[in-house]
Amino acid sequence: MYLLYLDESGTPTGWQNQNNFVIGGVAVHEGQIHTLANELDKIQEKYFPGLLIPIEFHADAIRHGKGPHFKQFTPDIREEIIKEVYEMIDRIDYGNLVVFASAINISAVADQNKAGYTCFEEICKNFNQFLYHQYRKRNLNKGLLIIDRTRDKEYLYAFNEFRKASNVRDYLPSIIDIPYFASSNETRMLQLADFCSNAIYRYYESNITDYFDIIARKFYRGRDPEKTLSLSHITKNKKCECEACNRFE
Repeated sequence: MYLLYLDESGTPTGWQNQNNFVIGGVAVHEGQIHTLANELDKIQEKYFPGLLIPIEFHADAIRHGKGPHFKQFTPDIREEIIKEVYEMIDRIDYGNLVVFASAINISAVADQNKAGYTCFEEICKNFNQFLYHQYRKRNLNKGLLIIDRTRDKEYLYAFNEFRKASNVRDYLPSIIDIPYFASSNETRMLQLADFCSNAIYRYYESNITDYFDIIARKFYRGRDPEKTLSLSHITKNKKCECEACNRFE
């Protein structure tokens, strides 16, 4: 089974302060969860030796020195911590960890209350497609969604709406149940989801590519390595040349 852990970057209704909103995360094979958690634990041990209580890793919190744990470090050390997390993601064999994301640009937002719904819809379609392609290769994996619980009611509503859709087979047949929700301090996998969504948000919002280029190697590409099938970009800009829009050329 693949568990898709999802987090948000930006705010689905925060269009006075942003041009993009992202839902993104990591699909992790069930057999790799313990291994990945241990890798983040090793990074914690390096910077917080002897501290047994898990420290929550969030890209923006580390970058800006928020909270009592990371503000003690210089900006260079904080960036070093962030880099180590992305390098850890890069080392994981493709197939054990796959990055999924959906980004929506302000140009495509007609109703800000539906922006999150639209992004989540794309994520579900792409994850289901990935699982179906695995099935065709005789990798008989199903999927489960685990989402940061900040907006659990909105996600449950959206998911139940997908079930009613006439094209429901595009969304859900390989996803076995409703989404489950957790706090990011309860699982390292949601912390990895935060790092992925943050890198993708910075790519679209500020054209910062450093860490995006690392996680882009973990996008699902199907048979064509030039086509990114697990990243969607919802925009009215027909000249966009991002990773996602290039797949339609």
